[in-house]
Amino acid sequence: MGLTMKPREMINFLTANGYTFVRAKNGSHHIYSNGAVTVPVPIHEGREFDEKFIRLVLHETGISKSELLTFLKR
Repeated sequence: MGLTMKPREMINFLTANGYTFVRAKNGSHHIYSNGAVTVPVPIHEGREFDEKFIRLVLHETGISKSELLTFLKR
């Protein structure tokens, strides 16, 4: 089974890595930025992010998967 995350977990992970809330787009997407990179986080009730989306966010932000796994084990 692949890695999944709830939107709140993704937001907490981005915040812990220096990203701040910029704005909400159409109510279903929250935009986070660290000043250089902007990441949209879709917020849909009852849905989790699959591993494909998580890998995309990690690639865009330059954060390693091992950092994510360490964060999730807290």
